[in-house]
Amino acid sequence: MGLDMPRLLEDIIRVVKLATKPTAEEYKLSLKVILAGFSLLGALGFFFQLVGSMLEIESVHSVPSELSLIIGVVALVAILALGLYLRSKSEI
Repeated sequence: MGLDMPRLLEDIIRVVKLATKPTAEEYKLSLKVILAGFSLLGALGFFFQLVGSMLEIESVHSVPSELSLIIGVVALVAILALGLYLRSKSEI
């Protein structure tokens, strides 16, 4: 199972010949998908950080648990509303 260099070079040349520059539409679509993924991961990370912070605050008992729950629900609704708004504005 040695490395077959001539075959590898032929494969590399074939791939380079077939590769094409994406059109502006393809580029915009891939950019939208990437940004949507980053946004989703960022929103999830923010939500988990927010929940962790609320649990940390709740252990100190300086903030009533009802207030922490309301803040969490409001934040979740805001994130979902933002996601739905951005989805309705995009063409993906």
